[in-house]
Order: sequence, then structure tokens, then C-alpha cells
Amino acid sequence: MVSEPWIAEPNQTSSPESLATTVAPSTAAEKTKYRQDAQRLLADIISLRDDLSTKAINLWAALRFEQSLLTIEKGDQQYGNGNYLQSITSYQRALDELSALSLQAVTTLDATKQASFVAIESASNESDIITASDNASLAMAIDPQDPKVQLLAQRAKRLPELIALLEDANQFAQEGDLEKAKSLYEQALTIDPVHIKTQSALTSTTQLIINNKFSNLMSAGFFALDRQQFFEARLKFSEAQALFPNELSAERALNQVDGQESQKLVDDKMFFANQFESNEEWQKALAIYDELLATDATLITAKVRRISVSVRASLNNQIEEILKAPLSLSATNVFQTGQQVLADAQNIPDAGQVLLRQIKQLETVLAASQIPVKVTVQSDGLTEVIIYRIGNLNRFKETSVLLKPGNYVAVGKRKGYRDVRSRFIVGNQSVIDPVIVICIDVI
Repeated sequence: MVSEPWIAEPNQTSSPESLATTVAPSTAAEKTKYRQDAQRLLADIISLRDDLSTKAINLWAALRFEQSLLTIEKGDQQYGNGNYLQSITSYQRALDELSALSLQAVTTLDATKQASFVAIESASNESDIITASDNASLAMAIDPQDPKVQLLAQRAKRLPELIALLEDANQFAQEGDLEKAKSLYEQALTIDPVHIKTQSALTSTTQLIINNKFSNLMSAGFFALDRQQFFEARLKFSEAQALFPNELSAERALNQVDGQESQKLVDDKMFFANQFESNEEWQKALAIYDELLATDATLITAKVRRISVSVRASLNNQIEEILKAPLSLSATNVFQTGQQVLADAQNIPDAGQVLLRQIKQLETVLAASQIPVKVTVQSDGLTEVIIYRIGNLNRFKETSVLLKPGNYVAVGKRKGYRDVRSRFIVGNQSVIDPVIVICIDVI
């Protein structure tokens, strides 16, 4: 403590010498003010000094801090000697230096954080490890409570492990083993989840994998399409489209599959239709053309072929109907129709084996249908016999009738008796058994 110069009390008697050295009140007040100003500066100095001491200043500005402390010590000596005004000057200079150091602490902390972050993100060699670790350690020394500094320290600690994984991953990526590279990048992110360089590498590698998969799927799809493996082609193109929904090439490829598959179906059906035509299976060929046109009415070839095929199918059906029921030719209108059908068949150019056989059979059937066959009819001489489409034979016990091959009905009538009806068939040979028509049931 520095005591104030002694000032005599008013009631104290002083010698002339002591009165001569007495401090004037104004001077005493001035000294008191200077002393108080010096103390206020010193309080600020102590606060800054202690704060800087906690920021490991000896690691980044030891010399300047030491010089500031020497300036403070000088001010203390001046204060102790009662030179308050001079001490104020020293204290102010020291306070300015400490304030500058306090600002430098902020910039140094920011610089160390940035340097550590850049080295961590670079993550390429031993130098980055040293730089990241040293700067993270310095930042921790300056402000150990800063969350960003704490994170940098953790990241710097695991940087050697991260770099080793990235080197292996990059090597696999260069060799084209993208799946292995991707796996290592993912492992690296478990070590440092916020590492931007690794995140970017993983994203680009993943995208390359997807791009390669897309290209492979498209190639496989076109390979299958070239071999008309439409199901496989559609499957591959659909998988490719799922990877890139907005990619038009996959959509166009799917449309191409639909088009080629449809054309293949048409070609196959046209082939079978031609086969049926060659085999003279006209109804089957017609069914195929109808099916094709029901699906696509613009198929010109199918339209044209259907016209001729429908004519042949109709003719074939007419012939087959006559051949299946030759006895129907006993009817005049049916016989005339048969003659017209035969004429139409004979006018077909380049008739195939089937049609030639049908023409021959039809000629035989038509000719045979006009040859009368002798039929014997027996009765009792009391029953009136009528053969439909032939006429009334009146009463007889036995008679013969020439009838063309066909189906006939003989009816017997007798007054007081129930009518009788006898159906019989006349073939192209004489009927062996006689037709018997006798009314025997009395009413």
C-alpha cells in the first residue's frame, strides 16, 4: 500500500519548515483522482490478463503477453512510487496490448478451427493428420468448451483411420470395383459422418453404380429384344425405368417391345393362317383373320386375304353340308343348289387336292341323287296309301314305286281306323325290305 503524503490537521501546530512542505488541497485531490483512474485501469487489466491466461496464450502469443506483463509491472512500480499519472500511461498501454491479444485470441481460434477443418476435409496424407491434430489441440487449449472445437478434436483423432479407408476406397474405385469402394466409403462415414469429401465420394460412386446398372439393364433388354424374348426384355427395361423414372430411353424401349411383340404376334398368326390356307382349312384361316382384324382393323394384308378366304370357307362349308346329307338332294331346290355349288367349285383356279376331292365327291353324290330306286310297298287292299312329295297310290296289296334317294314318309288312311305313318329311307340301291302301310287300329 502506498500511503498518501501526510497532511497536518488544522489544529496541529507546525513549524515554519513543516508548513512549507504541506501539500495543497488541489494537489491532493488530483493525486486521489489519478490513483483511482489507475486502479480502474488495473481492474480491467487483471480481468483481461486472467482471461487470456485461460486461453493458453503461452502457446500462440507468449512473447507479447510477457511484454504486456512487464508493462503492468512497470506501472505497478510507478504507482508504488506515487507516480499515478505515469502509472496510468503504463497501465493504458498494457490494457491496449491485452485487448489486442484478446482480439487475437478470437482470430487465432477461428484460424485454428479453419486450418483443422481444411486438413480433415483434405484427408490425403500424413501432413493433413499433423495439421488437423495440432490445430485442433490448439483450439481446444484456447476454448475447450466450444462444441465445434470439440467435434474437430474428435474428427482429428480418427483422421488416420479415415485416410486409410479412403485410400483403399479410392483404389477400388479406380480399378472399377465400385461396390467395394462404396462399402468402404460407407465405413468411412461411420468414422466421420460429416466428412464432406467422403459424402461426395459416396454419392458419386453410388450414382456411377446406378448409371452402370441402368446401362447393363438396357443392354440386356435390347439383347433379349433382338432374340424376341419379349418378357425378359420388358422386365429389364422396366427395371431400368425404375432407376430413372424420367429417362425417356427406357420408356421408348418399352414401347419398342410392345411394337415388336405385337408385330411378332401378327406375323405368327399370318403364318399359321397361310398354313391353313395351304392345307385348305379355310374356316381356321378365316378365324385367324377375323381375330387379327378385331385387334387391329388397319391390317391391310389380313383384310385382303380374308376376302378370298371367306369365299373359299363358304364354298367348303356348302360342299361339306351336301356331302354330309346327300339324301337332302331329293328336294329339287337342294339339288339345284348343289349343282350351283359344284359349278362354283369347278370354276376355282388352281384348286387344291381337298377341293378336287370334294368336287369329285359332289359330282358322284349329285349324279346318284337323280337315279331312281325301285321301292316295294305292301298294304291290305283296304288302306289308302299316300307317299309325301310323290302322291296318292290308292289301295293295293303290293306295288312298286321308283323313288330318288332321299327321306320319305308313307301315310295310310282307312275310314274307321287310326291313320298310320311309316318313315323310310331310299338309298342309291334297291330297298331290300318292303315298306308296309296298313291301318289296323279301329277308332
